[in-house]
Amino acid sequence: MYGLTGVTLKCNETITIGYCGSIWELSAPSAPRWCAAKLAVMASYLLHGLWLPVSGLSLWIEQVEGHKIVMPSAVPEGTFPDVVDTILEKKTFRNRARVSLRTPKGKDVSLMVPMAMFAPDEAVETLAKLEFLDTGSQAVTAEQRLTIAPDLMWLIRAYRGLYRFVRAGRVTIRLSYQAGEWYPMWQLASGLGERSWLAEMLAAAPGILTINNRALSEDLADELTHWIAYTQLRPQIDAPRAAPWHDFALSLLKTSPVKKGRAQLLRGLNEWKDSITSVDLQLVFLVEEPENDGDPEETVWPIRVLVRSGTDSPRPVKQEQLDWGSVEKLRDARRHAFDVAPRLKYNSGAPSPYAGDWDVYLTTEQLVEFVTHDAAALRKAGFTVMLPKSWSHMETKARLETVEAHDPAEGATKAHIGMEKLVNYDWKLSVGDTQLTDAEMEELVKSKSGLIKLRGEWVMADTQALNKIQQYMRELADTARRRALKELEQLAKTAEMARQLEQPGWEELVAEVERRRKEFNEGEEDNVVSIADLREMALKSMAEDPIAFTGSQWHTSLLGGLETTAPDRVDIPDTVHAELRDYQRRGVDWLYWMSQNNIGAVLADDMGLGKTLQLLSLLAVEKAAWAEAHAAGDTQAHAAEDKDATAWNPTLVVAPTSVVGNWAREAARFVSSFKVVVQHGTGRLKGEKLVEAAQNADVVITSYGTVARDFLTLSQVDWDRVVLDEAQAIKNAATRSSKAVRAIPSRHRVALTGTPIENRLSEMRSILDYCNPGILGSASFFRNHFSKSIEREGNEEMAERLRLLTAPFILRRLKTDPNIIDDLPDKSEQIITVRMTDEQAALYKALVADVEQALGKKEGMSRRGLVLASLTRIKQICNHPAHFLGDGSAVTIKGKHRSGKVEELMRIVDQAIESRERVLIFTQYKAFGDILQPYLSDQLGTDIPFLHGGVSKNKRDQMVQDFQADDGAPVMLLSLKAGGTGLNLTAASIVVHMDRWWNPAVENQATDRAFRIGQERNVQVYKMITAGTLEESIQDILDGKTQLAGAVVGEGEGWLTELTPEQLADLMSYKGQEN
Repeated sequence: MYGLTGVTLKCNETITIGYCGSIWELSAPSAPRWCAAKLAVMASYLLHGLWLPVSGLSLWIEQVEGHKIVMPSAVPEGTFPDVVDTILEKKTFRNRARVSLRTPKGKDVSLMVPMAMFAPDEAVETLAKLEFLDTGSQAVTAEQRLTIAPDLMWLIRAYRGLYRFVRAGRVTIRLSYQAGEWYPMWQLASGLGERSWLAEMLAAAPGILTINNRALSEDLADELTHWIAYTQLRPQIDAPRAAPWHDFALSLLKTSPVKKGRAQLLRGLNEWKDSITSVDLQLVFLVEEPENDGDPEETVWPIRVLVRSGTDSPRPVKQEQLDWGSVEKLRDARRHAFDVAPRLKYNSGAPSPYAGDWDVYLTTEQLVEFVTHDAAALRKAGFTVMLPKSWSHMETKARLETVEAHDPAEGATKAHIGMEKLVNYDWKLSVGDTQLTDAEMEELVKSKSGLIKLRGEWVMADTQALNKIQQYMRELADTARRRALKELEQLAKTAEMARQLEQPGWEELVAEVERRRKEFNEGEEDNVVSIADLREMALKSMAEDPIAFTGSQWHTSLLGGLETTAPDRVDIPDTVHAELRDYQRRGVDWLYWMSQNNIGAVLADDMGLGKTLQLLSLLAVEKAAWAEAHAAGDTQAHAAEDKDATAWNPTLVVAPTSVVGNWAREAARFVSSFKVVVQHGTGRLKGEKLVEAAQNADVVITSYGTVARDFLTLSQVDWDRVVLDEAQAIKNAATRSSKAVRAIPSRHRVALTGTPIENRLSEMRSILDYCNPGILGSASFFRNHFSKSIEREGNEEMAERLRLLTAPFILRRLKTDPNIIDDLPDKSEQIITVRMTDEQAALYKALVADVEQALGKKEGMSRRGLVLASLTRIKQICNHPAHFLGDGSAVTIKGKHRSGKVEELMRIVDQAIESRERVLIFTQYKAFGDILQPYLSDQLGTDIPFLHGGVSKNKRDQMVQDFQADDGAPVMLLSLKAGGTGLNLTAASIVVHMDRWWNPAVENQATDRAFRIGQERNVQVYKMITAGTLEESIQDILDGKTQLAGAVVGEGEGWLTELTPEQLADLMSYKGQEN
C-alpha cells in the first residue's frame, strides 16, 4: 500500500527481469520491499527510476511480460502519461549504468542497463513535472498512473518532501570538495523533524534503490536538496539589486567554486553549522498535574520526557519514529540526566499506553524533592524543565500591614514620635498572585512540602522563602512580646505605687494590670512594635527576601516600601527676608515634616540650589511656631518630662572653614532677627561663656576643626538640632571631627551635601547613620549585603532595594530636573572664605611688617604706589606662595596643599565634574594662571586651556570653540582682562574668581561669559577671599560690617590709597584663624 511519505509493500515474491533472452530474478531485500508482481497484472510496462551515486536521476523501462528491459520505442503510444512521453522523447537511452540484481538462487550480479540520465538541475525539473502523478490529478488515467514503478514514485515523493523543507527554509550550507575545488552547496537541516522524515522515507524505500545507492540518505539530504534550492533561487541571479552579490553568495547561487578563503571559510562554516546542530535534539522534562483530586500524599505525578529539536515544540519520545543515530544521542542525554537527577530512575506508577517511551511517574514526596532540588540541577546541566503553568508564578511573599497603635499604658502626656511610634501589625501571605486567607495560611505553614491544592489548583510555594518568612514572624512576635512584657511591668509598678498611696482609681488600675497579665500569659496580647523594630526587620529582609509593607503612607515610606511621603505646605514667616522658589518651599516643607517626626534628614540638593536658605527658613518656621505656642501658653505642644522642654534651643551648624563666613553672611541677610554666634578662630569663646552664649543664641556656626577641639564644651549645650554642611566631611567615621559631631547630643540632626556619594556607598551610609543611627545597619552588615553586590557585581535589584530604603531620608534635586529647571535663579553668588596655610601666614606677616615700616617714609604719589604694589603682593600670597615667590616651586608638597584657595578650588572642581558641569576660573594674574594650568591638567588628566592677553585671535577663537564643544575640557582658565569681554562660554555653569578686583562691574563682565543668552542652566559664582587678611577686611567694609571714619569707599582699589597709615595697618594686620 502507499503511505503518506513513501511506499510500503508487503510481499515476499520473487520477481524476474529478462535481459538479452536470459531470465534473472531480483529478490527484494528485507521488508519493506519493492514488489512488482502484484502490479504486473495491471500494467504492461513500468517506468523505473534510480538515484545513482554521482549520476543522480536515471530512468529505464521494464516490459512486465517476460520482465525485459526495453527502449521507449517498444512502448505502445498512450501507455505512459503524456508528460512522461515528452520527457522520454528528449532522451536517447544511449547511457548505460551498472545495476545490481540478485538471481533466484541468491547470487548477486550487476548488469549494464540502458537509461535516460539527467543532469542535477534537469532531475529537479523532471521530478517537478512528475509530481502531479502523486496527487489526485485528473490529467492522468488510472491505467497510466499504474505504469509508474514504486521506485520512481518513491523518488517523486522524496522530491515533494524535500521541496517543502526547502521552501520552509529548513536548509543549511556545506562545502563540497570536487575535482580539487570547494563548492558551497545547500543541504537539508539536521533537526528532529528532518531526521524523522528522512528515517521514515528510507524505511519505506524499495530495495532496488538502497542496493544500488548505499548513500541514498546523504544524496537526498545533500545533492537533491541543493539542486531543489538552486532551482528555486536561480531567478535571483539576474534580478535587479542595489548592490552586487557577495562572492560566496554568488558561488552558492551558481554552484561554482569559491575562489578565496577556502580553509578559513570551511572552519567558519563548520563552526556556524555546529552552533545550529549543538542545540539539536534536547531532552525536555515536563511535570504534569494529576487528573484525580485525591490526597496529595497518595497522588502520582507524571513527568513527561520529551524531545525537542532546535526551537520546535517538544514531543514524546517514540523510539520507532527516530533514526538510530538520534536514539543513541538521546539515550546518552538521558543517562546524563539520570546522573544529575537520580529521582528520574524512580517509577512509582503504571505507564500509560499513550505516553512516551521514557515517561517517569513520581509520588508527591518524590516530586517535591525533584522540583526543589533536581529541577535546578537539570537546568544548570542544560536540560529544560517545564512546570505547570499555574506554578510559574508561585513566588511566596509576605506583606506586613501596619496601623498606628494607641497605647493606653503611655498616658496622654507622652507620645511616641518618629522611629519610636508604635504600630499594630498583621501578617499576610501570598502564593503567586493569590493572597491567602488565615485558614490557607495555616495550611501552608503546616505543609511539609509546600505543595497544596489552593482553590482548585495545585500550587507549590517557595519553601525556602516560606522558612525565611516564618523566621521573620517568630522574630517579630518575640519583639512584640518583649515590648508587651516591659509595658506590663511598668504598668504594674504604677498600679502598685497608686495602691500604696491610695490614689483615686487605683482599684481599676490594678484590675487592668491583672487583665493584661492574663492576656499576656495566654498569648493574646496585641501585636505592637515600634517603627524602629520594623525598620530593623525591613533592612534585614531587603538584603535577603524583601517583605512588602502596607498601611499608613509614612509608615510604609520609612520602612522602604514607598517614595518619601509628601508633607503639608508650611507658611514661611516674615522673618525670612527672601522669596523662596517653589522647589525651596518643598524642601522646607519636607525638612519641617522630618523635624516634627524626629527623623534625621539629608538634604542633598545639587550645588547652587540654596540648601543654606532652606535650612535657615526651617529654623524661622519652627521659631515662629514656638513663639506662637509659647505666647498662647500651649505647653502641651512641647510637653515632656524634661523641665526645660518649652525652651527655645539653638541650632549648631558645623561647616568647612571656607564657608563659615558665608553661613554668617547668609544668616545676617536672610534671617537678620536671629542671634548668630560664630564659634571659630583664636578669639572664640571658651568654657561657661561658650555654653551661655550658645544657649541664648538662635544659631551657632563653627567648623569641623573647632568641633574636634571644643566638642566637650559644645556637648553641654541643649541643642535642638545639629546641622552638618558639606556632610561628606564625616564620610570616614574614624576621623576626630567625625567622632566629635557624633558625640554632640541634639533632638534633631540634618546633613547638607551636594555629593552624598563621592566614591563609595559607604560614604552615604556614614552620613545617613549620623542623621539616624543604625538606620542602615552596621558598617559590616551594609558592606556585606549592599556595597559588595552593588559596587562589585552591579546588582541592579539590590541597588533598587537600597534606593527604597534610603529614599524617605534623602531629598535630592538636580539642576537638570525638569520639575525645577524653570524655577532656578538666573545667577547666584557666594563668597568663599578660605584659611591660610602656615607658609602663607608667615609670608603675609613678614610682608605686612615691611609695608607698615615703609609707609611711614613715603608721601604723595610714592605712597600711593607703595599701597597699590603692596596690595598686589598681598593678593599673590593669598593666591599661592609660589605666585608670590616666583620660584617655580610645586603647587603641593607631599600631597599637601600650600594654598587654601587652591585646595578649595579643587573641591569645587571635583563637585562640578561629578555633577557634569564645567567651570570657568578667573584670575587677574597670568603668572598665577601659568601655575594653575599644568597642575589642573595633571589632576584632571586632560589639557586645560588658558586664555590670556598673549593668546592670538585665531588661537583664542579655537580655544573657545573647543571648550564649547560637547567633549570640551571640564575647566577653562582665563585672565580677568583678556577673558572679561567678547566671549561666549555658555558650556560652563560655574564661575570661580580666584582673586578679587573689588570692582563689581569688572567681575560681572567676566561672570557674564557664562551667564548670557544660550545658557540653559543657572550659573553659580564663587568669589574667594582669604580669612584674616586684607581681602577679608575689604569684604567686610563692602558688606557694611566695618565702618571707616572719614573714608569714602568706592569701587576698585584706588580708595585704599587715601587711607591713613593707621587705617591701612589695621586693615592689613593678620587676624589669623585656625581650622
